[in-house]
Amino acid sequence: MAKQLKVCFLFLIISLLSVTTAKAQPIILTPKWTAQAQFTGYYVAEKMGFYKEEGLDVHVQHPSLSESSYSYLEQGRAQVAVMNLSYALMEWAKGAKIVNILQTSQENSLMLVGHTPFKGISSLQHKKIAVWNHLSEELLDQIAENYNLQVEWIRFNSGINLFFSKAADICLVGSYNEFPQLKECGMEVDSTHILRFADYGYNLPEDGLYVSEKFYKEHPETVKKLAHASMRGWKWANEHPEKALDIVMDQISKHNIGTNRYHQRKMLEEILRLQVERESSKRTYHLSREKFEQAIKILFPSDIQKMPHLSYDNFVK
Repeated sequence: MAKQLKVCFLFLIISLLSVTTAKAQPIILTPKWTAQAQFTGYYVAEKMGFYKEEGLDVHVQHPSLSESSYSYLEQGRAQVAVMNLSYALMEWAKGAKIVNILQTSQENSLMLVGHTPFKGISSLQHKKIAVWNHLSEELLDQIAENYNLQVEWIRFNSGINLFFSKAADICLVGSYNEFPQLKECGMEVDSTHILRFADYGYNLPEDGLYVSEKFYKEHPETVKKLAHASMRGWKWANEHPEKALDIVMDQISKHNIGTNRYHQRKMLEEILRLQVERESSKRTYHLSREKFEQAIKILFPSDIQKMPHLSYDNFVK
């Protein structure tokens, strides 16, 4: 009798485990770029089992260089994607039904670096400026219009070769990636060769986590758990940076990315710094109403009244 009860008990446990496994919905999380420390928190959450602890079956899948993370979300190839706030807002304004569920970046990383010293914003006049393909054209045009600049935007995918070859007078770089690359390549860059977006009224938060409005409405608890586990990943990375780097380097090796631990360490340090909100000196992991409204004013200065659907409560969950 006892043996039969033991067998029945084991069968019950196996059945419950099978049900739990069956309920775990496969979720693809797509970063906005190839494997690097910029996405450490998500690698950690997957590797350390934080997603699994929430009953989620999450896998990080990177886009190709020619595709945006939004295209994965739009085409249903991913359920969640990392996107730049300005990019997400521009797509949202065009009709994309997406919502922000986590905001990792709180400070803007963008900076312009020139071959010759800058003498204020007027130094950009009539220059060739290299900018990434994923940065919204509307944001660039707003900046040019605001300062009455006539510039030529030269689009590129990645790297610093375009700048080094002098095919561009000025290059847009990120403080966590291309800027340290310039230094690593031997370029001596002092403050006179740099213009930071944040110093000219464009301190827009960048990376955030997005899902479709449909997915959010159909799976509100899943989205909540997803955001929570991702946040845990970032907090763990901040507390254990070297161990987190081990996880990052595993991803880099897996995807055959040409980089090194030194550069990835510098990137992680800067990414974590940019997550600290200047006003509160805290990592909030949340897009505030104030920063949302600032972004709307910058991106749509003359169209705010025409687009009443662009509201904070519709965009941030």
